[in-house]
Amino acid sequence: MPDKPQRRLAAIFVLDIAGFSRLMAEDDAGTLNQVLAQQQSLIAPAIRSHQGRIVKLMGDGVLAIFPSVISAVEAAAEVQAGAARNRHLQLRIGITLGEVLIAQGDVYGDDVNIAARLEALAPLGGVALSAAAYGQVQGRIPYAFEDMGLHEVKNIPQPVHVYALGQELTSLPSLHRSTPPPKPKAAKPHRGMRPAVLLLAGGLGAAAAAAALWGWQQHNSVAAVAPGSPAAAAFEGRPVIAVLPFTADNLQPAVAAMLAEDVIRSLGPAGGIRLIAPASARAAEGLLPAEAAALLDADFVVTGHLPGALQDGVRLKILQAGAGAEPLSILPPQPQETVAGLAPELAASVVRYFGKALPELAPGNAADDAVLQLFTARSLMQQGDRSGAERALQRALQMAPDWPEAQALAAMWHLDPLTGPLADLPQRAAEAAQMTAGLPPGAGVLQLRALAAQYAGQAGEALQLAETLAQDYPNDASGQLARAWLLHLAGQGGAAQKVLDHVRRLNPLPQPAVLTVQAAIRLAAGQEAEAAAAAAEALALEPAAQHALALQCASLAALGSFEEAAAACGRLAGAPLTLDQATAGFPYAAQAPLRRLRTGLSLAGLSGRP
Repeated sequence: MPDKPQRRLAAIFVLDIAGFSRLMAEDDAGTLNQVLAQQQSLIAPAIRSHQGRIVKLMGDGVLAIFPSVISAVEAAAEVQAGAARNRHLQLRIGITLGEVLIAQGDVYGDDVNIAARLEALAPLGGVALSAAAYGQVQGRIPYAFEDMGLHEVKNIPQPVHVYALGQELTSLPSLHRSTPPPKPKAAKPHRGMRPAVLLLAGGLGAAAAAAALWGWQQHNSVAAVAPGSPAAAAFEGRPVIAVLPFTADNLQPAVAAMLAEDVIRSLGPAGGIRLIAPASARAAEGLLPAEAAALLDADFVVTGHLPGALQDGVRLKILQAGAGAEPLSILPPQPQETVAGLAPELAASVVRYFGKALPELAPGNAADDAVLQLFTARSLMQQGDRSGAERALQRALQMAPDWPEAQALAAMWHLDPLTGPLADLPQRAAEAAQMTAGLPPGAGVLQLRALAAQYAGQAGEALQLAETLAQDYPNDASGQLARAWLLHLAGQGGAAQKVLDHVRRLNPLPQPAVLTVQAAIRLAAGQEAEAAAAAAEALALEPAAQHALALQCASLAALGSFEEAAAACGRLAGAPLTLDQATAGFPYAAQAPLRRLRTGLSLAGLSGRP
């Protein structure tokens, strides 16, 4: 079933390589290698670091959308500075602000065309903005834009007013606010669209627009709530809650941030709420609560501060989107005897405030030092230091050998479903399930057992475990994603897409695993171009994602792009692989999607019978 089109306000960013055709004529292989390297090492990371979403990679260009013009301009500055510093290919960038229509992973609308035309008008190493975009940065950038006047552009009936900034863009300072913006004047409610992840999250020059949109949501969904009173009675429906990374006076920032993620995990079984997943909440670190709420499409934001040691507790603040900077409630620190008991108690405090249910949580039984080692392990893994993370996790297990949470995490890292080699995934799945034998059925344990059952050819048992996981842990985004994957493998594409859409509401910012499952669903439906685009976006976020590489390879080959397909297959771990080795990571119970995958991989040059 196709995605329902959605309208969003976004900053639209189009990047193109200057003189690409000439460069290809002079040295096609060398130019292509430079393009790919520049996309992977510079462009994609810069877009991600400023909360942008890559919509598509277009050979010599990139189309992306951002939650604010400020974020888009800062990303442009980072890209152009990196290109100049490293003597990369020269780039032009066009940015506009407008409404886009999002459908099936792509974006449409006149403003997308305008951004493309602006790119062509930009100076080398610089950026061109429309009047709408310029209005959001005017007075906030310490350089004078060149007013290039009105330009007639193809397929757009009205002339476009263009403002350009050249190579001085590369020394642009950070433009994000460190203090709250002034309170905007009252604005009439905007009823044209619901605010979402692409709302002007940065606030800044768009503060009035953001306030108007959030005011619309408050007017329609939330009655006035006095500070300190529970919001549950006033909020209609299921509130969307984002728990932001905590701050601390005396502790390492990573420890406070990992505690916040532990609270999110503890809220996995909570019913009656929708909880933003840790990966997306992490991206809102450092933003003002209103900005974070806009970025994550959240109704309420929970912040926390540790004034002392972990055992001294956390002061929680609950704020409502669109209700100003004053918190609805401040929950004072509750000292705990052990660090392990802190996250469950904080989770219980949050759901009690909203009057929702949370199954009784087992008290933590790990020593404080073991908990800190686990926090360190998770933090190092997020930073890409796998060896350091594994050493910290082993120290945690030495301190608390019977701790289920640490044992389940060790098994999940052993499985490594995202970046681990495809050929031995079935073996690793069986080993991971064995590592968790006898453990309580927590979210991670159920997920591992479901995946192991699928790889063992027990598709019915795998789906049953996934259903249990979804029911017992409705706010566990990783578990819900595993369920979408298993439904897809069973040939239930429509049901898989429905669950995947739910995962995106829990994890609204682009994630490589989510995009990989989307690519698989698209390929199975015969939508090779959409599959290739989703796989490319996944790989822009995680270049070593093995399933995404195989899906990109098969999709591009089916589209006739054989050289690009072969290049994708060549990046698989252990390449060159046979067809059987490459598809070992895709334990399909349905034959049709498996045949489509094997056919594409065969066209790309993998040996074996399709």
